[in-house]
Amino acid sequence: MKKKKVLLVANVGKEHVIKFHIPTITMLKSLGYEVDVACGGDEEIPECDHQYKLSYSRATFNPNTLKGFLETKRIAEKGNYDMIYCHTAVGGTAGRIAGLKLRRNGTKVVYCGHGYEFYKGCRLINWLTFYPNEWLWGKFTDAILCINQEDYDITKKSLRPKRTYLINGIGFNEKRFDVEDKNSVRNKYRMEFSIPDNATVLIYLAELTDNKNQKLLLDMQKEILKTRNDVYLVLAGFDHLGGAYEKYASELGISSNVRFLGWREDVGSLYAMSDICVASSIMEGLGLNIVEAMYCGLPVVASQNRGHATIIRDGENGFLIPLGDSKRFADRVLQLITDKDLKERFVKEGYDTQEKYQSENVLQQLKNILTEEMER
Repeated sequence: MKKKKVLLVANVGKEHVIKFHIPTITMLKSLGYEVDVACGGDEEIPECDHQYKLSYSRATFNPNTLKGFLETKRIAEKGNYDMIYCHTAVGGTAGRIAGLKLRRNGTKVVYCGHGYEFYKGCRLINWLTFYPNEWLWGKFTDAILCINQEDYDITKKSLRPKRTYLINGIGFNEKRFDVEDKNSVRNKYRMEFSIPDNATVLIYLAELTDNKNQKLLLDMQKEILKTRNDVYLVLAGFDHLGGAYEKYASELGISSNVRFLGWREDVGSLYAMSDICVASSIMEGLGLNIVEAMYCGLPVVASQNRGHATIIRDGENGFLIPLGDSKRFADRVLQLITDKDLKERFVKEGYDTQEKYQSENVLQQLKNILTEEMER
């Protein structure tokens, strides 16, 4: 019997497919499906049967974007896939262009948006730029998966694919964050990064971009250092801004209390070294990094956006801070440093919160949805 085939389409490999979708690929293969991946970037994707490297990049608007769309279309038509499972604005558009002709022959097109670029409170240009694209392609999509309530409501009301689902993110592999001897790792890493044993370490694991908004955390750190000098801010993630945040930290005079680590694979150890997770992004579909921090036993202080608000109940399992309010951000961090009982409560509530976002639970949701869509 011929194996059913799935083409997973995304924008980039390293920062998307490898980071988020390996468990899904493994799950689909365990069901007997052949799974191919088409994405930008040169990284090798583990687990998949075949990988196709596309010309486009993570940027939505790029000279190679159209070329990548056409490449995806050729790959999909040649591969005769039973399902195209596509992700993010770029990969989602590429996948649905590729599925236009194939849907007539029974190929199912399933799209996961990971947080629309248009949302309540965003700039008008976002609605004018991204909403029409989603509105158009929603009509040529069998199912759209949403990871927060706001996106789900917009999809049901306005985009109108055949079916809409609300899922608990895309899952995370908690084993990736397990560390055997946390105290030993904590001491080792603090020594490596020249951070005193008794200091408080704030951490944000995210690519350095305007949207992730690490500038807010640098402004927060400036406020904190007015009160105490034993607090260190650790920022780990690929720098897409060419050192702009490092330069800003220097201008603020806080470089000695900030560590820029670049892309790291040892995320569990970095969390073991740290005390509080701080998350500053302007827009998030969900905010998986704060779920991961909760699993690792860190309390969370995060900016107010639809993704963070899906996870955090302000004052119960974390703090939510209005965008741009570095002073309030600093005050909440200082409150957690001094109030041990509050910190412990956030840690406990956060750990309970993260469970439903673990890969095992989300994969069960995805398994039910994708197999049902495949059989329709």
